[in-house]
Amino acid sequence: MATTMTPLQPGTEAAAQAAAFAIFGSDIPPIGPEDYSGSWRTALHVIAEEWVGEGRVEQHAARTAAALNELFATQERYGVGSPQALTAGTALQPLIDRCRHFGITTADLRRHGAQLPES
Repeated sequence: MATTMTPLQPGTEAAAQAAAFAIFGSDIPPIGPEDYSGSWRTALHVIAEEWVGEGRVEQHAARTAAALNELFATQERYGVGSPQALTAGTALQPLIDRCRHFGITTADLRRHGAQLPES
């Protein structure tokens, strides 16, 4: 007997909770009782403000810039299509995805030292 998955409905608690874990992963800061009304929908902005206030977005940009530079060095050493470079690129993907979630731009990564090629 096959089970069917019901898609998340926008605006629901389940959708808000899924969004929180998709964006922030398991690194959700503690939320004080005054900021949490029992609803993930109202807590998402509090989580985001905590991340920005603690400098986590800036730290993520710096970490991603360093990882990009390591990838470029690996590509230069072993070749762009080498197994080492492909492994490094695959490991970098979650960092890049999180940059998209946080709105971290190429300019932000360059500001944090990423040696990105000019386009």
